[in-house]
Amino acid sequence: MEKDLILTCDTGTTGCKCTLFTTKGDALSSVRRSYGTQYPHPNWAEQDPEIIRKAMFDGIRELLQQVSATRIAVVGLSGTMDGCIPVDENGIVLYPNIIHSDGRSEAQVDEILKIISFDDFYKMTGNRPDTHYTLPKILWLKENKPEIYRKARWYLNMKDYLYGSLTGRWGYTDYSDASLTSALDINRRAWATELLKELNLDPNTMPNLLKGHDVKGKITRDVYRQTGLITGTPVAIGGGDGACATRGAGVSEPGSAYCYIGSSAWVAQLNDRPILDPKARIFNWVDMNGVDYHVCGTVQCGAAAFDWCSKNLLGGSGQTADISIVENMARQVRPGAEGVMFLPTLMGWRTPYWDPNTRGCLLGFSLYHDQRHIARAVYEGIAFALNAVAEVMAECDAPVRSLMLTGGGARSGLWPDMIASIFGLTTQVHRMPGESTSLGAAIAAGVGVGLFSDYTDAASMVTARSTHPVNPQWQASYKEIYAIYADIYERIRPLNNRIAALNLE
Repeated sequence: MEKDLILTCDTGTTGCKCTLFTTKGDALSSVRRSYGTQYPHPNWAEQDPEIIRKAMFDGIRELLQQVSATRIAVVGLSGTMDGCIPVDENGIVLYPNIIHSDGRSEAQVDEILKIISFDDFYKMTGNRPDTHYTLPKILWLKENKPEIYRKARWYLNMKDYLYGSLTGRWGYTDYSDASLTSALDINRRAWATELLKELNLDPNTMPNLLKGHDVKGKITRDVYRQTGLITGTPVAIGGGDGACATRGAGVSEPGSAYCYIGSSAWVAQLNDRPILDPKARIFNWVDMNGVDYHVCGTVQCGAAAFDWCSKNLLGGSGQTADISIVENMARQVRPGAEGVMFLPTLMGWRTPYWDPNTRGCLLGFSLYHDQRHIARAVYEGIAFALNAVAEVMAECDAPVRSLMLTGGGARSGLWPDMIASIFGLTTQVHRMPGESTSLGAAIAAGVGVGLFSDYTDAASMVTARSTHPVNPQWQASYKEIYAIYADIYERIRPLNNRIAALNLE
């Protein structure tokens, strides 16, 4: 039987999605397993990698009830970035994954800045020293969980852990996930060993670097028994979700960008060099191909903020409001929500302010306003936050010239039109908006086994299902409203700092 399918496993913040793709990029079938995040303290966020591994195995088993495992040519992987999973030499997890949204390591960021200046760190890593990245999390473990640190052989991201679970090959990562540890010299595309040594960290605990399309790993006999995948099936290590989503969105040249609206949200584009912002508001990582670079800015809470509002502000009796109902409410109010504004900063603010103390803010409401205005303000607040990312890129001589929308939020009937008018740019919606990350993992895996000649060749199969031009009336309204929105942060920052200083535990 012909091996004509690619199986991907994408582990996001809220669930693992396993998908079967054809060599034309069509999603033949997909299953999803949900899991939770633990928040044991303010600004902490952890997940259990073993629960996620089991979710992946469950998803694979269900998919293989629909097609023969003999058709699987290769397995591709994607997962959340910026994490920290300490494992021993056998891949046993020693501590939960300290995920991307965790902000516990402020003291460790300060320690890093005693060793290297902010500017030098940014120039070397393409990233600012920040709590969300892996490096300060490793330092946190060293100082607060010394017994874990002593036992740790490797520090992995989520898809690296799954790669080891499938292949038995522990201690490997790809260039994209390595970049967002903030321990990689992106100019040399190698670990920043001198910095690690100066921080009294062992460089040998950083995993070996592979290109995302590397397929040396193979499905083990034990995994065959647990999932049905044929022993010896190639496994591409793939990339972080941001890297995979870029490729799956069809981005292949400078100025060509995409916007992902998921639990977190971001705007990213591909370039042949890092784009270093003098104010360090955007960040960079090396592409899965080990050659190109991604420049990105992130909104920490995208759909996560939307979901929180749907449950706590827009639902009834503690129930989450149906998305279609929320969107219908938002459509009943004109652009600007009649003065109601929302900052989706429920887990701090990354681009452009990089402030973990920022809290969510709903502003401008009166006895006249109702849930319809809040609904509209929530949509607009997230879109405004994404626009701030594009503005920074333009300031850095990397303007967004085309924009593909992906992620679950791109299925909205409102966000694409709203983003087009706020950005002042015609937008497109991916033909499979919820599959772009998985498709990127499939592209890398397909390149690895020769199903696609290269990443650019594979990207040519990505098409849009709809196009959304700028609405001039909306654009004029949003220009006026955005000017006020952009001023809110500086006005409330002193209050947020005072709140953060309170002992709330």
